Amino acid sequence: MTVLRKYWRIWLRTASMAMQAQLTYRLGSFGFLLGKMIRLLFFFAFMAAVFNHVETVAGYNLVETALFFMTFNLVDMTAQILFRGVYGARRTVSEGDFDFYLVQPCSPLFRMTCSSVDFLDIITIVPVIVMTGVVFARLPPLGWQNYAAYALLMLNGVVLIYAIHILVAALAVRTQELESAIWIYRDVMFMGKFPVDVYAPAVRWALTLGIPIAVMTTFPAKALLGRLSLAWVAYALALTAVALPLSWLFWKDSVARYTSSSS
Repeated sequence: MTVLRKYWRIWLRTASMAMQAQLTYRLGSFGFLLGKMIRLLFFFAFMAAVFNHVETVAGYNLVETALFFMTFNLVDMTAQILFRGVYGARRTVSEGDFDFYLVQPCSPLFRMTCSSVDFLDIITIVPVIVMTGVVFARLPPLGWQNYAAYALLMLNGVVLIYAIHILVAALAVRTQELESAIWIYRDVMFMGKFPVDVYAPAVRWALTLGIPIAVMTTFPAKALLGRLSLAWVAYALALTAVALPLSWLFWKDSVARYTSSSS
């Protein structure tokens, strides 16, 4: 408990510093925040336009499709808030800051992945939660088991994203390159805005078994709607249970091979 409290204080301090830096440039921060909200509104306008011409998309009505989109945003934004430090991993290594991480009384993995916080993401997720609540209210009555499965698979998705971020951080330490790796992940992640059922079978299987975007974003919503079998739930949990320790071992090996950016 003491360790958790220590890291919670560190995270709060870095979040506070990030907020102060962003408030220094209020106009730019406001514009960035406004852009995110406009993007959400445009997507809903796009879905409304689509459903003016069709009743369902891959068997899902408008409210159910909105559920998939809001679930994607909740999972993605939570990961953005918690693990944004990875986006500067290459710079951290190449500029020598990682050398200081290794000698500080704090996990270098935590510093690498979690010590950079975008305060605007914290603000943006609030209306997303509200809109998700509106979508929930428009769904037919569901049992508590559905909501429990939804919450479990949402948490599972965030942990799986963390495993991917650990892998990206380890690649940065090992190679001092591969800055594009996190952006490749981001590009593929955007495919999770829709249920993977809308894609061709080959793409659907790739997003489930290859790069498991479906596990992170589609599975929670399908579980809530009662359209996910127990076998797929077990697969999702087993995948994360394997991916997290493997990515951590790869991180440990990468750090063991690290010879400092100045060597």
